[in-house]
Amino acid sequence: MKTAKGKSDMVMLPIDELHVGAICRFPLEDDNGLLLLGAGTTITAELIQGLIDRDIEELAVSAEEVDTLRRRDISNEKPSQRRRKTKSPSKKEESFRAGHPSKWPKGIPLKQNLVNRHHEPINLSRREVLRGHVKLARDEFEQIRIEISSRKLQTIEALKNLSAAFASAIVDDHDQTVADVISAGESMSLTDRSVKLSVLGMAVGTELGLDGPTILEIGTTGLLHDIGLYTMDPGLIIPGRGPLSDEEMWEYRKHPINSSNCLREVSEIPHSVLIAIEQVHEQFDGSGYPFGIEGKRANLYARILNVCDTYLRLTTGTSFRSALVPHDALGIILYQARYQLFDPEVVRAFLRVESLFPLGSRVQFNQELTAEVIRRPLEGYAHPVLQCEDGTRIDLTMETEAMVQPVADPARNQARLPREIMETMRWSPADELIFD
Repeated sequence: MKTAKGKSDMVMLPIDELHVGAICRFPLEDDNGLLLLGAGTTITAELIQGLIDRDIEELAVSAEEVDTLRRRDISNEKPSQRRRKTKSPSKKEESFRAGHPSKWPKGIPLKQNLVNRHHEPINLSRREVLRGHVKLARDEFEQIRIEISSRKLQTIEALKNLSAAFASAIVDDHDQTVADVISAGESMSLTDRSVKLSVLGMAVGTELGLDGPTILEIGTTGLLHDIGLYTMDPGLIIPGRGPLSDEEMWEYRKHPINSSNCLREVSEIPHSVLIAIEQVHEQFDGSGYPFGIEGKRANLYARILNVCDTYLRLTTGTSFRSALVPHDALGIILYQARYQLFDPEVVRAFLRVESLFPLGSRVQFNQELTAEVIRRPLEGYAHPVLQCEDGTRIDLTMETEAMVQPVADPARNQARLPREIMETMRWSPADELIFD
């Protein structure tokens, strides 16, 4: 069994030797160091098939858990029994996938390399991989919290690797990555909110035609943008707490600067990321904080993440208001864009990413069936692809006379917002209260 590149404590384990049912105690990578499975992931047959479908033949695993992850009966198999038939990727895909995201070329839009999976169903093994990434993020954020508290933060390599892993997942299946990560759970923790912002920001950046290195920096900005909250009064960041007083709000609005200051001594963080971290909460019309920067004076990464952050805040409930269904949250953003609250180019790209019925959301089809939005429309915004609970796939481009409406899920504290309110209200993300 060969040793992984540059890592004497890790060995390469063939995918087809994995033991179904095993749980990996450590993150698993490919031979280029790209994170594939997070710590705590359970190995399933679907997960293995998903890796095979992505042309991944080996995993770099910790030497001390090879025996746990490796099938017991592998020695009884002949080599010919373990051969797999995999699809042949195009030369373009093969060349692009071979490199770690940190090696993606500058100047070439990442969008050109997205794998077209519009006609495919949701892949459950890919979902397991994404969940593993999120679990790993929670562990890494806890470590960073400890390091920031003791002023010993020296590297963000682990979070950069996470950004790369999610970016790679976006390339492999843009729609499922966005849907699964953004709609996963209802946690308001700093970690989960930051992961969702990172993934959604990278997806919008991809739609804007940005290149791979830029997309990775957007992802890193999303993960780190609220890190300064760890240095503040814990009472200011209690999930779901009521509205802040004026004095508390004054303190809270300092957190973008605190975040940037916490990271200035980390040499590997690009200056553009530090600037964007300070500006994520700035609004296009100048009504944001902490500096009131207006228009395109704000960093592009920040303008992208500002729209994404607004959407996530609207779709997450608190103790004093319900969460909006994704369709209505998008409606608020579109109506408020009329008042130059957001960068119009970013809003258009956001709409192309999510469509009028956002990925991962639930809708009612023809007053009878409830389905999940799993794919964006190939053209336009109004006709995404749905999947019913029984697995039935419905492409709304083929059902032009169908009636579709968003569904509020009481279990997720969701509510609808009447259209007349959306049309007449004036609101800024700096003001948390929207409706009771």
